[in-house]
Formats: sequence, C-alpha cells, structure tokens
Amino acid sequence: MKILFITHPYPNYAPDLLLHGLRKLMGADVVEYPRKSCLYEGVLGLGICPDNQLCPGWFPDDNDQINREDIWEKIRAGYFKYIICDYRAFSLLLDNLSDWPPGLVVIDGEDSPQKIPPGKYVICRRETDGSDFSIPLPMALPEEILRWISSYDNEHKEYSIGFLGSTLDGERKRILDSLVNFYPDTLFQATVVPTKTNTSPHGRFSRDEYYMNLQKCRIVLSLSGAGHDTFRFWENAACNAVHVSYRFPLYIPDNFIEGRHILRFSDINELRKNVDIILENKARAEDINKNGYSHLVNYHLTTVRATYFLDRIKLTFME
Repeated sequence: MKILFITHPYPNYAPDLLLHGLRKLMGADVVEYPRKSCLYEGVLGLGICPDNQLCPGWFPDDNDQINREDIWEKIRAGYFKYIICDYRAFSLLLDNLSDWPPGLVVIDGEDSPQKIPPGKYVICRRETDGSDFSIPLPMALPEEILRWISSYDNEHKEYSIGFLGSTLDGERKRILDSLVNFYPDTLFQATVVPTKTNTSPHGRFSRDEYYMNLQKCRIVLSLSGAGHDTFRFWENAACNAVHVSYRFPLYIPDNFIEGRHILRFSDINELRKNVDIILENKARAEDINKNGYSHLVNYHLTTVRATYFLDRIKLTFME
C-alpha cells in the first residue's frame, strides 16, 4: 500500500504528527510531497523555532529512499491507495488536478474547525467532538519526545504545580494568578509569544530546560490555548507527575479516564479541589501518575494514532 501525503511547508502539529506516525509504521511507502524540510531539520510544530527549541532526530530520515518524482501522473494512474492532504495545502491539489482522486483525506489541524467545501473526500479534524461528520484526529506524542521527557523522571519535586507558556493575558492568566494565591510553591512562567523579530523572548526556557523543569513538579497543568487540543497536553501526559487538565469538549479516541489516568476541571474551584486531593494524598497521586503514563504509551503515541487513522479511513471508504 502506497500513501501520498500532500504537505504545506509551514509547521503544523496535527498533520506533522500524523505523518510521523505513518512514516514510523510504513517507512518509504508513505511519500510526503513536497518534501517537508523543516521536519528533517528538527522542527516540531513551531512556526518560529530557534535552535534551542529544535527536536533533533524526532522525524525519521528519508535516506533518499522516497521517490517524489512524477507525483501528479502517479495520482492520475491510481498509484496511491490514499492521498492525505494538509488543509493548508488544499490549493496544491486544486491547481494540479481536474478531479478529486479516490481515497482522498483532508486533515484540518487548525485551532478552530475550518469551512471546507463539500467534495469527494473524507475530513479528519483536530478540534471536533465528532458530531460534525468528520473523523476526530487529535494530536499524539512521538516516542522520541516521550524518551526525552522520561529522561528527567528522577528530578527532585521542587514545585506543587507547573505551567510554562504564554500566559500574559486572558483566561490562562486569570487561572494562574488565582492559584498563586493558594499555592506559593508553583512553577508558573509567562513569556510573550515569539515573533520573527524576537524569536527567544526573555525568560523562555529551551525545550530541554522546559522538560527538565516540568519534571520538577508534582502536578502539571493543561490549559486550552488558541485550540483545546494543545501539544502541551500530550507532553504533560508523559511527565512523572499528575496531569490536571481543563475539561475540553473534544472527542479523543481511547480517552484518558477521569479519576484514573487524569484529573479534569471546569472552573477554578474544581481545579483547587483536584490540586488539594493530589497534594494531600501521595498514594492516590502515584496511582494516577502511573496509570496515566501507561495509558499514554498504550494508546496515544503517534504510531497508535496513525493505526487508528488507517482503521477509520478504511472503514469510511468501506474496504
């Protein structure tokens, strides 16, 4: 089976993570076109990515084994069983094909659902509860990042709760400001969002420092950003800590079970209640931590997400 993955040059978490899982499963039988150079350079999701945010070796090297020649002729000849297209690269298909090819799948990995015109294709969507007739496709964690985070499992727990990210205003800031009043030993660090003229804002950790410092926390906190499904959520699930997350309205296949793998909240009062449970009950904290990590490894690595994706599109195309 050959799969073509039409890419957009700009980093994009959801399609890039799916491509990673498919490439790990199928090797050179998954052809990304055009070649997405930033992935091989170590960029993971970040449009502005200085050297200290790179993930060296996270994406499998193609080793010149992938044939990207005569792509449009191969599509017309039915060479590829499935053609997967990042929503951002949709125009590339429109410019080069007069009709939709069979087995076409569009990946909407944007922060909010995009208006995609009807067509002879399947839509997979990152931000969905599954009620819009798309296939839910949340992010997942590459095993290379899991190993990186896990290398700091034995860090001494210096902080009660940790959240590192852009939190200068909005709901995130309101929640964190409230928590500081009750838990003085938190690790909350806010920086401005990086820009082309300020790629490394003052106070922003390198990726390695980020993982090391998160592992110094007993609780890691996931808050929604521009979208609910954030890569931070999956990084937090890999930490040797209890994962506490905002209760977001998305469908996640084989979801984390509340109270067993993760704790969730809808408001600050519920969040404080969960934090107190963890800080006051070490045995309960260890159980949730252990169960959550195992569930991540079994159900939410990129290879598992890619397998889920293939199963769903096979069913959709009635094969």
